[in-house]
Amino acid sequence: MASRTMSSQFWKIPRSNAALAHQWSRRVHQPLPFILEEVNQRMVNRAQIMRPVEGGVVHQGWLHPSALLPVKTLFVGRAFSVFAPKAIDLPVAQVEQAAASFLAKLWPGRAAPKPSAAIPLPINSPLPLPNESQAMVWSPLWLHAAGDPGQCLSEWLRVLKPEGGVFFSCFGPDTGRELQAVAQVLGESLPDFADMHDLGDLMSKQGFSDPVMEMEKLTLTYSSPAKLLDDWRALSGNHLEPRQKGLRTPRQLEKALQGLEQLRNPETGRIPLTLELIYGHAWKVKRKPKTDVATVKISDIKGRKGSN
Repeated sequence: MASRTMSSQFWKIPRSNAALAHQWSRRVHQPLPFILEEVNQRMVNRAQIMRPVEGGVVHQGWLHPSALLPVKTLFVGRAFSVFAPKAIDLPVAQVEQAAASFLAKLWPGRAAPKPSAAIPLPINSPLPLPNESQAMVWSPLWLHAAGDPGQCLSEWLRVLKPEGGVFFSCFGPDTGRELQAVAQVLGESLPDFADMHDLGDLMSKQGFSDPVMEMEKLTLTYSSPAKLLDDWRALSGNHLEPRQKGLRTPRQLEKALQGLEQLRNPETGRIPLTLELIYGHAWKVKRKPKTDVATVKISDIKGRKGSN
């Protein structure tokens, strides 16, 4: 099946895949961010109704080893192909450990399951998987950061079997709206996160069938501007192509923190940060092959004039 891709100009402000890979490499060794844990769990809850065909599962998204366990439990028994900007060790799911423990009692000396590793793959590179070989693609909080989300969707469609499905989450346009003034003070831009309608259109253009999109908003609150900025760096960071490379002056940072302080709610004493979460899923339908044979009704065939 030919791969259909979209232009990287999907974004008004181009993303840097190199910056995204670098920031992910730093965050993956930090404690599991609560928002990634929460979004993964919400995806797992939503995915209970999905029944993809038999086959393997591809994970290509914001990967943290501790967030992978509920997903592997949801798709227990399926082969997992986990892709990340670099190789890291992955834990064994609890259900796999329990099954191994049971089998060890039946067959003493049976080896325990070994941890696997993520497959290193540069962002927006072709997946090293055959066409129509996988049943499911799982991608938490990733499409909003990739330089070319259309390429990701195109590759997912290529490797999915007919009736296979994709399930993803990403940030929507209201995410981090409280940080507009802060970005201006620091001479930066906020990412132009896509809304769910644009993402649904992108999925349809790539060939997915009847995308289903959902949106919800969460409001996080903080006791201090510094804590809010720390969480924003952990949640998103700056992966834009035109970002500034140099350090900020203490005066700039102080002015940015003062701007956030003005957002403090006088009743609660907390500073808000909005997250718009988009969830999307769709299926790869089995296309009927086209033929050059035309069919007509017998009643529509009229004899030639003068024929017996």
